[in-house]
Amino acid sequence: MNNAAPNIFSTLSPWTIVGVMGLLGSAWALSAWQRLGVGKELLWSAARATVQLGVMGFLLGWLFRQHRPLLLVFFLVAMILMAGRFNRKRGAGIPHAYWIGVISITVATAVTLAWMLLSGLVFWRGESLVPIGGMIIGNAMNAVSLALNRLRSEVDQREDMLLAMLALGAHHRQAMRSLYSSVVRSSLIPTIDSLKSVGMIHIPGITAGMILAGMAPLTAVSMQLVVMVMLTASVTLSVSTAVLLAAPRALVFSQRIEG
Repeated sequence: MNNAAPNIFSTLSPWTIVGVMGLLGSAWALSAWQRLGVGKELLWSAARATVQLGVMGFLLGWLFRQHRPLLLVFFLVAMILMAGRFNRKRGAGIPHAYWIGVISITVATAVTLAWMLLSGLVFWRGESLVPIGGMIIGNAMNAVSLALNRLRSEVDQREDMLLAMLALGAHHRQAMRSLYSSVVRSSLIPTIDSLKSVGMIHIPGITAGMILAGMAPLTAVSMQLVVMVMLTASVTLSVSTAVLLAAPRALVFSQRIEG
């Protein structure tokens, strides 16, 4: 006798997805009514997400059938390189923001995935490695973007103090050390708050997805705990690396502008 919970995703069809998109119409109508000016961006973002997820679905299906480890590595590297482009936009004004993002995300992804592979939490298969790697890269990208943006803002606000320290003989890294902790700490606030509130204020994505797919709740929350801790560690590593690399460059660039 099968006591497994029904799989809600088995009832999904293209028409179901189209119907759900109707909810976006209400958001667009609200934007138009209140003259918020985000209606076009909402529609464009939804269309872009639909195309991107559709392409990813077909690509992952093909990738999982290949059983070639090097293809998995190539796929993750491609994701990291694309993430670096978003970091470059958020870190505009910081020299080499693209490569700072790429290096930081690569370090966090490599260390976290290596630990999870060695501990047996994931296996060298596309079905486990790519989704976990994608979560690490995505969260690291967002955190690094926030860190670079925050660093640029802090340098602008404290520029006089930092330049005074340099005039007194301090090295660039010594001058920026005062900003390092505050920038890293503020960049980690969303991740830490999410870890604090999980299971109490919101049901996170993996738990909800696994339960909707018919998994036992305890199994779902156990996997969620592993993922949340993993993401917290990887985000901390990526942000720390990014700020360490970017801080001296941000100050040097600021000096050049002033000069």
